[in-house]
Amino acid sequence: MDTDNLAVYSLVEQLRGYGRKQFTGKLELHSVKDYKWSIYYCHGRLVWAAGGAHHHRRWRRLMGKYKLQIDFNKISFRTIEEIRLWDYHVLVILMKRMVLSREQITPIIEVFVQEVLFDIIQCAANEKITYYCDFEDEITPVISLIHAEHAIDQAHQEWLTWRKSGIADFSPNLAPWIKRPSQLKEEASDLTYKTLITILDGRRSLRELSTWMKKDLLNLVQSLMAYYHRGMIGLVEVADIESPVAELSLNESLRNESTQLSDSSQNQKKIDLMARPLIACVDDSNQVCATIEQIVSEFGFGFLGIRDSINVLPLLVELKPEMVI
Repeated sequence: MDTDNLAVYSLVEQLRGYGRKQFTGKLELHSVKDYKWSIYYCHGRLVWAAGGAHHHRRWRRLMGKYKLQIDFNKISFRTIEEIRLWDYHVLVILMKRMVLSREQITPIIEVFVQEVLFDIIQCAANEKITYYCDFEDEITPVISLIHAEHAIDQAHQEWLTWRKSGIADFSPNLAPWIKRPSQLKEEASDLTYKTLITILDGRRSLRELSTWMKKDLLNLVQSLMAYYHRGMIGLVEVADIESPVAELSLNESLRNESTQLSDSSQNQKKIDLMARPLIACVDDSNQVCATIEQIVSEFGFGFLGIRDSINVLPLLVELKPEMVI
């Protein structure tokens, strides 16, 4: 067994193992290139998967593929956890509003999971991947439970097909562009040239082109490889787009919680709560909270000051601080 196959086999067995062990929680994977993926399990079944090079592009593309128009001005997230997993919770909201049924959302989630698994497997063939297991990070509510072994085997088989076709190293997240237009014009038919010169602009990934053209991804990549190997087409990494919820203000519920935090800006509060280890202080004294906030902030920690005893337990359960003073 060659090296890339061995690395992929090891990864696939690792992913299967969490299913066999009836794992519940989040499996976080990191690549050498700083890509990060999150896979959520519930009693060994897959619930959701996200991350990678095109986290937000994937969302936009698949929402378009399923003809879903999401107006984020009409979407209200109630907790910081929902903001962190906004992509999943938008689907939860659509289900609760009866815009989509559970049966309609399940295949959408399956596509998200399938693409993430494929990207992880493909990455594992080329670089080392590290794992982090979080037993406490669960997704609720659960929309659907996907058979883990079946989904993993399907993604693995898809990568093997790409490998057999000689395109295993070509990520579907790469964007094709016309490298030598004059040579392409000479060697391709007029129709092919006009089509390629129009669609291959280095801004759409192979997956986005496949969805846009309604053409099978594997067939599309194979058809472009002949031009790629002859130097007429190049492949370039294309950056992810801005998160659709990046500019969303917190809803009324979160704003009420935020008044109990420090006096820093709203955006900084949200960043501290979501991205840094959190220390909570339960005290009805403004001076005590301000003093402790100053101390912990100097060490790079997020701070949560709770002055209202009624809200202590709900906030601690929801935000899960590393330490409570």
